[in-house]
Amino acid sequence: MTEPTAIRANIHESALKRVTRSYSASLGDIFAETLQNARRAGATVVHVSLHVDSADKSLNITVADNGKGIDDPSVLLSFGQNGWDQELVHREDAAGMGMLSLARHGCIVTSRPLSAGPDLADGFRVTLAPEHFLGEADALVEPCDEAPAPWGTTVSFSAAQFQNADTIRHALEAAARYFPLRVVFNHRPHTAPEGEELPRRIFLDSVVHAENWRGLIFGVFRNRAKQFGLYDPDLNFHGLTLAVRLPGVETVHGSTWQVAADIEDCPELELVLPARKEAVETPFLQDLREAALLVIYRAMAAETDPRPSFSEWKRAEKAGIRINPPSPLLVPWVPGIADIEDWREPLKPQAFGENAIILDCDLDPPEDQAFWRAAERNGFSERIFEPDRRLAGFDWYDAIPRILEIRTEITHDGRTLSLENFVAHKPEGQPLPQRPEAIRFLATVASPGGSHHDIAMPSDFAFADGDCSWFEDAMPLVTPDSKLDPHELAILLRAAYYSPSDDADADSWERQRNDFMQSASLLATRLLVSDDEARRGTIADVISRELYWILPKNRPVDITVRGRDINVTFGPPEKEETS
Repeated sequence: MTEPTAIRANIHESALKRVTRSYSASLGDIFAETLQNARRAGATVVHVSLHVDSADKSLNITVADNGKGIDDPSVLLSFGQNGWDQELVHREDAAGMGMLSLARHGCIVTSRPLSAGPDLADGFRVTLAPEHFLGEADALVEPCDEAPAPWGTTVSFSAAQFQNADTIRHALEAAARYFPLRVVFNHRPHTAPEGEELPRRIFLDSVVHAENWRGLIFGVFRNRAKQFGLYDPDLNFHGLTLAVRLPGVETVHGSTWQVAADIEDCPELELVLPARKEAVETPFLQDLREAALLVIYRAMAAETDPRPSFSEWKRAEKAGIRINPPSPLLVPWVPGIADIEDWREPLKPQAFGENAIILDCDLDPPEDQAFWRAAERNGFSERIFEPDRRLAGFDWYDAIPRILEIRTEITHDGRTLSLENFVAHKPEGQPLPQRPEAIRFLATVASPGGSHHDIAMPSDFAFADGDCSWFEDAMPLVTPDSKLDPHELAILLRAAYYSPSDDADADSWERQRNDFMQSASLLATRLLVSDDEARRGTIADVISRELYWILPKNRPVDITVRGRDINVTFGPPEKEETS
């Protein structure tokens, strides 16, 4: 190519063959478009009627409005052209493609225009089949005396085979929920002769703060996160709701703030055509989200204790919005457990004293449980609080000392070693000694000024395997002077290691728990009492769970085992005591 050439955009005729794919053709699409067309035509009410065709028994739907009607029937098939005035087209980006929602169904349109010429004084009627939308045939426009009077438009179409009165009503209710006009549903004899007005809601109902911005209204909700989630509608375009991902603010143990927007006159907002189910990502949309966030900040600024995170507080301050910083409250620390499905009511934040300390290191459940017992024994547990990095930056939070590391020391045979060295240097060929002379936890604390010091906490218990591993690898260490009994140790083992399987072939949760506790009790009894006592307890537990129900309740039973011989002897019935 040696010379420049010019090209110009055009629509190839093959695109017309694909117009039936412009909409999903769902009832929701059809009702959304017909209702919007009625609103733009200046209607004050829309009537939707159901009736059964006497010929083929099919269910027909008619949408009728009292708007100004259609001046030029050709706009029904002139996609991209519409009969709206230029001010409305500019204000709402009206594309003139709404009839495509009926391209697959076909429909019958009757209309009597408010400003009709002599040829259309009595209104018109046109039947549109899929081939008309595809440009494969001409549609005949006929005079119609039955067109709405004094003016208005009706659109009638057949319901799909899988649709019934309930599904139709459900789709219409969804389309009418935030629609600004009255919508009346008529399905005789199930509704009154005059029909039933469908319920409508105010999109920004129950807001705690509202502001106008560039042709729309922002409304701020408090603790309504479930209604306005990431993919839930947060913008109302004259009854058509969609998600534009407006921001929300999660506070620190406080309210959840969400914002939604109601369109009034906002030509800057561009929606993806033709169905308008999402917004076009434009600079305006970014401005919209930023403005919405500032509206939330201004709503929070009116609260006494809104509890913002430091990043939100700082961002609001940079925008010139002063939000009260959160009052000094923290959540008390509790040790983690291995069973992540064992839901526990979270503790509420509370005030703390001058000696408060934050546990700012990650521990596995065995380490958590062992350190918690040491902290309790040393009167230290009530001083420990959970970290909350959302608060980092506030002076009162940054002034609290932090535990950065926890180490364990074991004393055995007069030697004191770190837990890791104690495990690594156990006598060759011998089991790890589980009854050391002493156990001590060392918590490394960082002060606000940057200095570090250790807090020593003697204890009677630790786990030799610091990592969260299988119960079969559990190695509890208990000092000889410990007051732990087998049941208490079994509870510690369950907190540190029990995590039930949810596999399809796994036993029930209750059976898994019982089996675990039986194994934990056996391990604890062997360590703290004796092997014989552990076996005795296990046998008694098995009999209690598996055999007790078949034993006679009023006679003693003696069970004797000699090798493989098992003898069961019943004693005489016990006499009932008489009063």
